[in-house]
Amino acid sequence: MNVKTALGKLAEIRTGYSFRTRIENDPLGTVRVLQISDVRADSGIDPAGLPLVQWPVATAPPLLKAGDVVMPARGDHYETVTIKQVDQPMVASGPLFVMTPESHAVIPGYLCWYLQQRYAQSFILKNRAGTNIPSLSRKALARLPVAVPALDVQKKLVELSKLWKKQQLLVQRLLINRQQLLDGISDKLLESYVMSSVKQQTLNAAVWA
Repeated sequence: MNVKTALGKLAEIRTGYSFRTRIENDPLGTVRVLQISDVRADSGIDPAGLPLVQWPVATAPPLLKAGDVVMPARGDHYETVTIKQVDQPMVASGPLFVMTPESHAVIPGYLCWYLQQRYAQSFILKNRAGTNIPSLSRKALARLPVAVPALDVQKKLVELSKLWKKQQLLVQRLLINRQQLLDGISDKLLESYVMSSVKQQTLNAAVWA
């Protein structure tokens, strides 16, 4: 039987840095910024595609590190991603939660996976506040119950999730290829029909000439 533990006891939870001005790419910048629109569970994060900024304050930036789990703090969709590696300094912007596992009882990949499951998503949606743009407080997120199976089970679940995503990608590619094949056949049939119609009209015109 899996033990459920409050998320706040398994990981440090913090919010991203709140920039006072609009985030725009600065080629001379030294820090990349991860924004809420960059968090997509199915595609991961491409650090090279994130905007660069000059760090606006004297204090050191709260840099993301490998193993951090990131999730939106507001909106209708709460996808999660795990930071795999950090080749350049990178920070999360304000409307994001950054979770750093502090317990040896849970691995980042499993925590990321668990937060996307229906029971965790249901808890998140039920505990949001606000009407126009609903948001989740850090206090509410910290209460989220997390099932904590043995580490070997966690690793197996993460691997199964990866295999499932690969299978979904293959199926999507297959469907695209089939659609392209169908489009090609349809185009040829229509072209043949048009040419046949034109030929028939030409013959009819010759007969009545």
